Amino acid sequence: MDKRRFIKSSLIGGLAVSAFPRSLVGGVTKSDSSIPVVDTHLHLWDRALMEYPWLSPPLDRDFLTSDYIEATDGLAISKMVFVECGRIPEQYLVEIDWVVQQSQIDPRIKGMVAYFPLEKGNKGQADLEQLLEREIVRSIRRGVNAELMQDRSFLEGVALMDRFGLNYDLNISPPQMEDALVFVRRFPNIQFILNHICNPSIKDGEWESWEKGMTLFAELDHVTCKISGMITKTDSAHWEISDLKPYADHVLDVFSPDKMVFGGDWPVVTRAGTYKQWMSAFLELTTDLTFAEKKKIYYKNAERIYRI
Repeated sequence: MDKRRFIKSSLIGGLAVSAFPRSLVGGVTKSDSSIPVVDTHLHLWDRALMEYPWLSPPLDRDFLTSDYIEATDGLAISKMVFVECGRIPEQYLVEIDWVVQQSQIDPRIKGMVAYFPLEKGNKGQADLEQLLEREIVRSIRRGVNAELMQDRSFLEGVALMDRFGLNYDLNISPPQMEDALVFVRRFPNIQFILNHICNPSIKDGEWESWEKGMTLFAELDHVTCKISGMITKTDSAHWEISDLKPYADHVLDVFSPDKMVFGGDWPVVTRAGTYKQWMSAFLELTTDLTFAEKKKIYYKNAERIYRI
């Protein structure tokens, strides 16, 4: 569907949403705030313990469990899933063990999406078994490109995930979607979770290839969409709900509430707003759903998919 039609329908059907200024985003509606929320995309890092080459302002400082608790104070977050944070690859076990320690500080951390060098292929089985001794791991996130998604050893490594019952958190952008569809179709028994609704550039109005790709992904029973990371893809200084709504409407339409989960993407989300601003936007974007549908997206799907 044409993006302009989505925007037009949003303006006609929800003037209060399209006029929802960023400066006022931050409150949580009483009707929705009582529903527990599972945050499937939590980042934390300790630079004294691990190296993160990608960090730059405003993220180049430590973000610890205590900081997350402060940022989400008053929100009904019942459980969290930690997602690997791009530390140097050889420190992936250090990160997992650190996350286990953080789960003792905040027992709501129930699962983890870990990094693993899947390109080791079958030769990596012993290392993967060592990783799985850390029972907190539920999924793997290994960045991909077109070449890697066709690499024989990498595909062997993904097949090992199938054998061990692991999910794959897939973080791609629209130019990668065509190759990723071929890759995902190779493994119908693995649960794939699309991070950040596949990272469309909302600021630039990226739409056609993204819309087509998401529609095709949604046809696959083993693919779930994570509604997260959206405000960081906008003009971060001036975003409004109306910028997000066409994209949220499309994923809700094609995936349905049966195949979607929520992610906070904290602290990366702070590039564009506070956690509470993103949460309030999420609640507004899902306001027209039934109570039963909200429960699926807010927590039920996440508990099932990540087994937490």
